[in-house]
Amino acid sequence: MRAVASILSIIVFLAFATTGAQKMIFNTVASRTAEHFGLTKRMFQGVGLLEVVGALGVMIGLAAKKGTVLCLVNEVAAGALAVMMIIAVVVHLRKGDTLKVTAPALILGATCLVELVLRLV
Repeated sequence: MRAVASILSIIVFLAFATTGAQKMIFNTVASRTAEHFGLTKRMFQGVGLLEVVGALGVMIGLAAKKGTVLCLVNEVAAGALAVMMIIAVVVHLRKGDTLKVTAPALILGATCLVELVLRLV
């Protein structure tokens, strides 16, 4: 179980670090996405920063022993990222986005939850 949780932690880190960095850089795709959601540049970059910090939190607790502070950092970060993805799914659905557009947020949120559950077991 720990091995699967560790692999999922790495996947979560890579996914959120890259997407968060793209939001912070605010490239043209990020600009269009922010406009679609009605977010300002600063707000969208803030979301990206939260994703990067969450990704780092998941990675920090990767090798931590159960019950330690670093393990708690991993658990809190994974839970926070899962909540962010639930919010992202709701925002996508409210904007009328298709399942194809919404699926990445749904899958990432589920991955965070599975990683969290495996860490807690």
